Amino acid sequence: MFERCKKADILEKSGELLCRARVNVGRSGDILMIIPTAAAYKPNALYHVIFYDPVNGLVTCKCRLSTAVTLPGGDLCSLRCEVQDRLASRQRRQDVKVKVQINIMIHPTAMPGDTFRVPELGYPATIDNISAGGVYLRTGLPLEPGRRLWFNLRQTGEELTLSAQVLRTEKAACAPGSGKMFGYGCKFVNLLTRQETLLRSFVFQEERRLRQQERGR
Repeated sequence: MFERCKKADILEKSGELLCRARVNVGRSGDILMIIPTAAAYKPNALYHVIFYDPVNGLVTCKCRLSTAVTLPGGDLCSLRCEVQDRLASRQRRQDVKVKVQINIMIHPTAMPGDTFRVPELGYPATIDNISAGGVYLRTGLPLEPGRRLWFNLRQTGEELTLSAQVLRTEKAACAPGSGKMFGYGCKFVNLLTRQETLLRSFVFQEERRLRQQERGR
């Protein structure tokens, strides 16, 4: 089921994250997980596990986790994960967008006829929402559909350099005195498997955090 899956989240019954796991899938389909030894889980109990799979997308399953075997060094342990039921999945075309406010520096590719020059450090922009497939950002820099750009994203646990292509443009609301702003809907291009996995994980964590905030109001 998860031949290329390398990462998963194990959840408490409350939906809180219990721990993150590295995933190894054997030729027969057996799933082996590597988790921190300090993770407080009950052997042979059922847990919801979210697999980050580059083929199947984000897949939530009910799984039984075996007794753990401590690995050399003592910080990590391995256990077997037996999938009991597949509960939900999201393919890339169904990627959820989450609202964020992340300030970045964008670097558009140069094109003939450009009337602007982007500084070496980039041009300031703000990400309004993001998914594993694309991003919506606001900036004062005028860009046209088809233009490509790149930026660094540090909120995913490690710095990612992401490339995107502008699909649509629109005038964006701006604060008084901030000047003219444009909104750009972009799709990610040349996305590596690890980049997509980290993006899916980040989006899922943000979506869950926002749901918890709403429940706490």
